[in-house]
Amino acid sequence: MDLVNKVNLRFLILLIVVFTVAGVALYFAMGYVVTDNIDEILESRALKVTQSLTCNPKQGSYGASPDQSIEIDYCSPRHVYKVFSDTAIYDTNDKELIGCRKLTFITKVNDQYYKVQIILSRLETEDMIQVIFYFMISLFTCIVIALFFLNKRLSSGLWSPFFKTLHQLKSFKAGQKNEIVFEKCSIKEFSELNMVLNEMINKIQSDFNNLKEFTENASHELQTPLAIIKTKLETVLQCKSLPHESQGQVQIAYQAVTRLSKLNEALLLLSKIENRQFPDESMINLCELIADRVAVVEDMLSLRQISITLNLDTPFQIRINPYLADILINNLLSNAIRHNVDNGKILIDSFGDKIVFSNTGKSLDIEPEKIFQRFVKQKQINESNGLGLSIAYEICKNSNLELEYNNQNALHNFILSSGGQASAKAID
Repeated sequence: MDLVNKVNLRFLILLIVVFTVAGVALYFAMGYVVTDNIDEILESRALKVTQSLTCNPKQGSYGASPDQSIEIDYCSPRHVYKVFSDTAIYDTNDKELIGCRKLTFITKVNDQYYKVQIILSRLETEDMIQVIFYFMISLFTCIVIALFFLNKRLSSGLWSPFFKTLHQLKSFKAGQKNEIVFEKCSIKEFSELNMVLNEMINKIQSDFNNLKEFTENASHELQTPLAIIKTKLETVLQCKSLPHESQGQVQIAYQAVTRLSKLNEALLLLSKIENRQFPDESMINLCELIADRVAVVEDMLSLRQISITLNLDTPFQIRINPYLADILINNLLSNAIRHNVDNGKILIDSFGDKIVFSNTGKSLDIEPEKIFQRFVKQKQINESNGLGLSIAYEICKNSNLELEYNNQNALHNFILSSGGQASAKAID
């Protein structure tokens, strides 16, 4: 639920609670006032009855109209009292019970005690209370609805600068050339927020550019001495006078330098991918790219007697940087070969919305959830630097692709599919 609706919902709940309490209080207050008014009328009539008995004593009892009756009876001497109570009488015309208010009292007139009951109908007052109550309910409902929509409209206007700022932040990417300029706002809090965000974005851009420059410079500066060392070691290895014992040591050093050079190149590439330095994209059919890449590695497959089966009749087209697409397919295919077994097999199937790379191989000695993490690799594969799948995952992440792994039917399966934001998944 968004912020404006959440605020409006709480405002609406508060209004309903307040008006409900006010409505209930009003209902009982009106009932109390009406009852008190009827009691005053009954007391006034009781006074008239007492005065009438003083002037003209009655014997027996007599009645009045259906909504008002007076009963007067002789009673034995007792203490004088006055009691108000609620009762009901039967209306012969409407054939229903009518709520009434009754006053019962004993009075002494000329040494004679009388018990008097005066009944007054509440029908008109109850109707009046109901009319007023329903009118107030309708009025409260209209007020709640009007205030809700008014508050929603006002809130939308007040929060408009915030949502504009949020929209600009969503489109922000570190390293972009276009500078973000937040609109001036008369609301103090939003103005301070934009000021802080401007400072933060400037700091992020500065740190990003410094890191990018450092990475490129460090990688470039490392490549030069590594290339020199590698060249010198190659020269030493070709020297016929080099002792056999030393040749083995030099060979180990040469392999280490080679791995270090590849690692440096892989880290630089990974950094460029994360920094989105490959903006140029085009529609590419990965099936054609896979077929071309398989033709290049046929010798390697023959050497290890690995059979490969391609089912690429259904095109799999995505928008991606051509250079990254080549690296993605190369890494997935190289992974299927490197981690395979001799006389193994590779299956590559296209389903239109996904491509599945399957290969035989030894069981994993790492947790499947960590397979896409950096420097995580099979212990028995020494020549791997543990970055191939990490690079493939980062390419997918920045190209709106998904990369999943599972192990089924003794096959390691890497599923490359189109979709939303890429996610690395390991499915058991």
